[in-house]
Amino acid sequence: MANIIKVIGVGPGSPDYITAAGAAALQRADVLVGSRRLLREFARPGQEVYPLGSDLDEAVQFIERWYEEKQVAVLVSGDTGFYSFASCLAGKFPGDRLEFIPGISSVQLMFARLKAPWQDAVVLSCHGREDNRLPGVVQAGLLAAVLTDPKNNPQCLADELLAGGCPDLPVSVGCNLSYPDEVIFRGTLSSLKECKEKFLNCVVVIGV
Repeated sequence: MANIIKVIGVGPGSPDYITAAGAAALQRADVLVGSRRLLREFARPGQEVYPLGSDLDEAVQFIERWYEEKQVAVLVSGDTGFYSFASCLAGKFPGDRLEFIPGISSVQLMFARLKAPWQDAVVLSCHGREDNRLPGVVQAGLLAAVLTDPKNNPQCLADELLAGGCPDLPVSVGCNLSYPDEVIFRGTLSSLKECKEKFLNCVVVIGV
């Protein structure tokens, strides 16, 4: 019988935030598939590794080739159900050949840092994609959490919201969450717009 492919949400980056179930599955794996950053952080000596690049079909073919003979684990940042490669795998393999082990998302960690509840938050992603819903969400008075990237960075989001007529709301930015160089910025949309600090892959919370 073929092995079960373990898809492990390893949290926001630091090994401190991987769950016990994820850590156990990681230790049992013969082959690890994941981004180079995650492989550097989590692979142990003796494990075969496959760096995940932009060609997801090639990665799927690699997994198909090996999972019947070896225990394959796929590392995804954050949680398996939150803008994850796991959704691609769910469309390629039978459900009984996959096990998803959830992790902690960067959004969860950001709200923990802010000591604020997030059950009413609208979560959007502008990381590697465009999402035009943010102005409407903010104008409706809803709490918003947004994933950013170098193009759709926090300052650009603040500029676009203010230019679109949004009020100068409180805003928080979490950058490099869980890492030693973690930065938390708190201010308003106008102060964020003028901030000269270089924020890259972040979580922006608008309304707290």
